[in-house]
Amino acid sequence: MLTFRTLKLNNITLSLLLVSLSSSTLAETWNGSVSDDWFEGDNWSPNTIPNSATSAIINNGQVNLSNGASIINQLQLAPASNNNAQLTISDNGHLTMVGTNVIAVGGASGSNGSGKIVVTGDNASLTMANTSLYVGLYGYGELQIIDGGKMYMQNASRGLILADHLSATGIAEVDGQGSLIDIAGNLTVGGDGKGYLNITNGGTVNTHGSYNNYSLLIGGYNGDNRGGGVVVIDGIGSTLNITGDVYIGNTASGKMSVSNGAKVNVLSTASSYLADQQNDVENSVLVTGQGSEWNAGKNLFIGRSNASGALTINDGGRVSVGQAIGVGYGDDNASLASTGINVINIGGTESSAPHAAGYLDAPAIQLFTADNSILNLNHTDNTGDYILAAVIDGNGTINQLAGTTTLTGASSDFTGKTQISGGRLIVNNALGGQVNIAELGMLGGSGVINGNVENAGLIAPGILSSSNVDSPTRFGSGFNTLTVNGDYVSNNGKLVLNSHLYDDNSPTDKLVINGNTSGNTHVWVDNLGGSGAPTLNGIELIQVNGLSDGEFVKSGRIVAGAYDYSLARGIGSNATNWYLTSFSNELVDPENPVNLGEEMKRPEAGSYTANLAAASNMFVTRLHDRLGETQYIDALTGEQKVTSMWLRNEGGHNRSRDTSGQLKTQSNRYVMQLGGDIAQWSNNDLNRLHLGVMAGYGNSKSKTRSKSSYQSDGSVDGYTVGMYSTWYANDEDKSGWYVDGWAQYGWFNNTVAGQDLASEEYKSKGVTTSVESGYTFKVGENTAKNASYLIQPKMQMTWMGVKADEHTEANGTHVSGKGDGNIQTRLGVKAFMNGYADQDKGKDRVFQPFVEANWVHNTKDFGTTMDGIVVKQDGAANIGELKLGVEGQLNKKVNVWGNVGQQLGNKGYSDTAVMLGVKYNF
Repeated sequence: MLTFRTLKLNNITLSLLLVSLSSSTLAETWNGSVSDDWFEGDNWSPNTIPNSATSAIINNGQVNLSNGASIINQLQLAPASNNNAQLTISDNGHLTMVGTNVIAVGGASGSNGSGKIVVTGDNASLTMANTSLYVGLYGYGELQIIDGGKMYMQNASRGLILADHLSATGIAEVDGQGSLIDIAGNLTVGGDGKGYLNITNGGTVNTHGSYNNYSLLIGGYNGDNRGGGVVVIDGIGSTLNITGDVYIGNTASGKMSVSNGAKVNVLSTASSYLADQQNDVENSVLVTGQGSEWNAGKNLFIGRSNASGALTINDGGRVSVGQAIGVGYGDDNASLASTGINVINIGGTESSAPHAAGYLDAPAIQLFTADNSILNLNHTDNTGDYILAAVIDGNGTINQLAGTTTLTGASSDFTGKTQISGGRLIVNNALGGQVNIAELGMLGGSGVINGNVENAGLIAPGILSSSNVDSPTRFGSGFNTLTVNGDYVSNNGKLVLNSHLYDDNSPTDKLVINGNTSGNTHVWVDNLGGSGAPTLNGIELIQVNGLSDGEFVKSGRIVAGAYDYSLARGIGSNATNWYLTSFSNELVDPENPVNLGEEMKRPEAGSYTANLAAASNMFVTRLHDRLGETQYIDALTGEQKVTSMWLRNEGGHNRSRDTSGQLKTQSNRYVMQLGGDIAQWSNNDLNRLHLGVMAGYGNSKSKTRSKSSYQSDGSVDGYTVGMYSTWYANDEDKSGWYVDGWAQYGWFNNTVAGQDLASEEYKSKGVTTSVESGYTFKVGENTAKNASYLIQPKMQMTWMGVKADEHTEANGTHVSGKGDGNIQTRLGVKAFMNGYADQDKGKDRVFQPFVEANWVHNTKDFGTTMDGIVVKQDGAANIGELKLGVEGQLNKKVNVWGNVGQQLGNKGYSDTAVMLGVKYNF
């Protein structure tokens, strides 16, 4: 603690010394009658250069001391009111003072003189052997040590004082490489006046004394708060070295700034004090910029008595302390708490925008005062996460405002409050006290909270750094347990957990609460590599050892492989805990594990299956989808030709289920195909072989609903190109045998959009081929009605080679399709009537109503494999089909047709199709 009575007495003594200067020593007074040269005797009165037995008094004028050395007793520069004087030492100039009285620059007792000393150049120096230097005693004083100049103060207990009295202003500037002030005594910046010290561009100031229990005092030593001191150390190489205690803001405002690579070094056995007494002034230290350092000594105390102080560290600056930092420590014995507001800011202040963090190296931080001792963490993550290893104690406040902060110290004895308003606070050891998480705040880590937690924001044990934050609900890459030893209260807070979703023994993040729970918590679970599996008791996520009145509610989908997981409260001896289960009903009693229910399948499996089934089936055509051709005679050549262009449009609706019965899928499709003959041959003018090309576009949209209440949308659209060939044994009336074959290549875009999941996109492609044959024969005729009756038994075999690309979902599930290579056979019979009305006789107008029945068999089920679990479409192995329609020739050039088909299979499988077609014969 400073001894202020002694300081006051010294000021009185100083005034008396200055008043009696002329009587105690001989004095030479500058008149400057010849030049500004110090070494010109005629410039002095009485005509003699000052020496070791005399003092120099320079009231006014510019004095230059160069190219020589001078030893004097002492110096007064501009001592009287309205004096204005400057002494410049340069160019191998050296001035030494050997007297024991003080040296004053700028105003003696009661005067407002203005004085300035400049020492410039690396071969210029100012030395005081046994005295102190006052720059700004009562008036204005300025000291410049620049461009390598040197000033030495030897055996100077009071050392260098900038702005001693209330009316004074004292400024010292040490600028440039090699520029030096070396003080064997104290350094005071702003005694009772306004003092300023600037150390820039590689300058150095050393102070190695301890008068009145301090080596450096910035801001007030006599109780008047109207003055103050400001110290700026800026630039690489700029250094302030101190061997004793440091006081910044004693009875007046004290400020220090260390920036751009500068350094302040306090001896390891000394301590630093910021904001020591006065409560209504600003006291602050800013350490900013890469390489900037304040080595504050053994301890750093912020805020004694009722004073307020702020330490700000940002942009890569560093503050180091050997033992501890005390914030709001009250008195020397830390037995009383400070009534001032005292703050450490990492990054920005509480009210400013975030800044890049600085570094605080201290074994311990004590926040002594509730609400008034504050640690603000308000930084960006531009240079990585901020790690604070100090042990935090006391009952103050920790404010996490922005950025990612990791606490690694064992701070279980902290009894204050931690407020997480923004950014992320990661606790990887222990933290005591109350923790409050605001809406924009996040708590993570694998540590222990020794107090209560109130959660209105987000808890994520899996987050260990900002680098493993991928999205608002995806954190971390490993598995951690966060423990709360107190009570847990949630105000609709969120909990995000990583889990390897598989069986009961799956590794997972956990939240352990040893106290009671209340309120609602929304839980997200992120799957890290799990492929899904049946569970028994479930995967334990939340363990509650007290009263479990809180509710933990699943938010969003929790999926792995083919499974949907749900979050449920345990039963029996596990009734206070919460588990993930892949079964449809409640968890089982671990002592009586029966009635497990169904494994919950994801609806996306139905969407993937529906897409593949649609891409494989919707372009499958039959001969009568294109109809036969008519003949005509070319008018110019008389040559018989056959050619045509046809177009068919089909709309359909499909319903199916999976083999478990959990998934129900409905889909709607539209298909358009266009084709035409390009060549024909006959070897006996009776039969005919037709060759044609075709192309098509189709799309299908499906919706799958699961018993889990979730749903998924699927869509597929694509194109095909292909060729067909048809042989008729009798091309004239199409009776007898026919053989039809075709091959198509299709390519498709697929989408699956699961509820609350990312939309998935993938491709599919492949070849589909078919061969069909039938025999048409007449079974009757009614000439009166211009009608004949025909039967056509037929069979078709189709090979389906469309294959979906293997795909990995955003959640990590590997998906592949099943069912490509399916052989579909169709065996059936068609009965139709061929005729025309009386009024259409001779008009080439013919209509052909028909009914057709088929049995369709598929050798493979379409399905989906999700992380090794197969989900298949059910009921499509054997299908019965009934089709009704009419085909008509309006004239020799235009044919139209339409039909409605209905398919029925097992397990609710059905398909309804409506087709309309038109053909133009050239």
